[in-house]
Amino acid sequence: MKFHLDSSDFDACPEFNQWVDEQCFERYGTLDIIGFQPRPSLVLFSLSQDTYQAAFDDFKRQREEDLKEIIYNDFPSPIAHYFYRFENGFENDLQRLHFLRDTWEAIVDLLHAIAVAECRFVCLCLSDPIAFKDFLSNKVAQRLLNIERIISQAEILGIRLQIADIVSVQTLQMMRSLNQSRNAFSHTAALSEKQARDWTNECYVDVIDIIDDMRRLGEIQILRYMGQIDGCTLRCEVFRGHSFTRTINTIKLSGDHVTDPQRFFQQGQILAFINKHIFGIRPLVHYREDSSGQSTKLCMFRKAHGNKPNRLIEYEVVGESKRWNEDRNVFKAEIDELRKLFRLPPD
Repeated sequence: MKFHLDSSDFDACPEFNQWVDEQCFERYGTLDIIGFQPRPSLVLFSLSQDTYQAAFDDFKRQREEDLKEIIYNDFPSPIAHYFYRFENGFENDLQRLHFLRDTWEAIVDLLHAIAVAECRFVCLCLSDPIAFKDFLSNKVAQRLLNIERIISQAEILGIRLQIADIVSVQTLQMMRSLNQSRNAFSHTAALSEKQARDWTNECYVDVIDIIDDMRRLGEIQILRYMGQIDGCTLRCEVFRGHSFTRTINTIKLSGDHVTDPQRFFQQGQILAFINKHIFGIRPLVHYREDSSGQSTKLCMFRKAHGNKPNRLIEYEVVGESKRWNEDRNVFKAEIDELRKLFRLPPD
């Protein structure tokens, strides 16, 4: 992980000191020296730097394992699925690298979809250098830039977006730097197994550090609206964790939840539920059921193409290496709302 120690500064890594204190308490209880109760971490730092440094490796390993479990179980399914396959479901090094890249793209796709949708939700007026066409870009780098610009413009207007609590501008800049400097996250030519293994080893630490900065992704719920039991209870399919097992739950709303049911509580809508805010994230995230209706897969926006009247949006099915097209008119309401943010006429 990105944490670092400084032998001259006890406060260089507060998370590690807290971990040492907790480990000591679990094993021995409160450290008490004739009524004096010093922090175990400070005692260790002061008396045995070698032991303090060695314990840091254990701390990093445990933190990384804890993070993996959070990703597997709590992250939205597009991210959780690919990361689980990266760790546990690969057949060779080249496939493993592809799963790491898929994890990366799923993170960017989801952050971008939420950022764009939240602009619609709060009716955030946008201006240059953001352009409507950028929202429908097929480039990962452009999506990262979009998120950063959206957060920055909102802050200038005195608006704190929910997406800003999930990913900071600093983390976005790290992501853009990684995306630009590591060709493993672009569609490179065919790699050998050794090259793929080297790329994976080189990229993994950076990717896991960035994910660690965004642990709050585990608090987001991605939902498919299926109906309402009453005015305060939604019935939704939940896309959470690495498994594709269909899960349908009730979502309880209270008076302090911020949403607009007329806009978002409609059949076929994909919702993001973040810290008492609920809003629709179409057209950048959609879904597709299998022919039997027993399985639902989320689909991530890839590109818009075609000309009037036959304009299409191309999606990639999460967990499958296939794409499909949907008529752009299906999302006319959402696209018109986005265009309005730029003071453009309806689509």
